[in-house]
Amino acid sequence: MTTPTRHPSEDLILDFARGALERGRAAVIEAHLGACPACRAAVRFAEAVGGALLEELPPADLAPDALEGALARIETPPPSPGSALAAPDDWIRVPADVLDAARGNRRFSAPGVWVAAFTGTPRRGARSYLLGIDKGIAVPRHTHDGKELVCILKGAFEDRGEVYQAGDFIESDDRVEHEPRVTRDGECVCLVSVDNSLVPRSLMARLFQPFVGI
Repeated sequence: MTTPTRHPSEDLILDFARGALERGRAAVIEAHLGACPACRAAVRFAEAVGGALLEELPPADLAPDALEGALARIETPPPSPGSALAAPDDWIRVPADVLDAARGNRRFSAPGVWVAAFTGTPRRGARSYLLGIDKGIAVPRHTHDGKELVCILKGAFEDRGEVYQAGDFIESDDRVEHEPRVTRDGECVCLVSVDNSLVPRSLMARLFQPFVGI
């Protein structure tokens, strides 16, 4: 599998390192990190800088129940490994809860297209989901209401003269109008985080959106 050539911005890397991203967005970054040594190193550096800055801050008073809460967390059994060992061979490494969503929430919504909800409420507002599309199929022309973060977990797609492959990270917003098409090599699976539903820019997109719910 090739090394990714498209990466998150520095701001997103910093937000991820300091735990400022909600779970859907963080999972898209985390999936990219599983395939990208350079971005993993960037996150480690950001965490190290953040730790050094924290050490320079004056000590703060603990909440009255801080010790009780810490002991309770210690006594809580760790989560089971789940599906971490069941990743498909042709996927990049992804978080276990993403794999669980792919297995448990998958629904076929159009010929050659499946969706699996990950976070948020399907069909409205900020949310994240997995999207699988068969070879040669295009997502009809659309733009975005807010930001869209994508990491390719398997396969590849073409968009505006560029080919994006497994591990690549793509960020789009309302300045982008496009019609991504899966290459002829095979199915493409992406993890997607959006602020809102896609904004259709063609009749086909308006017909496509209610069935797929993205």
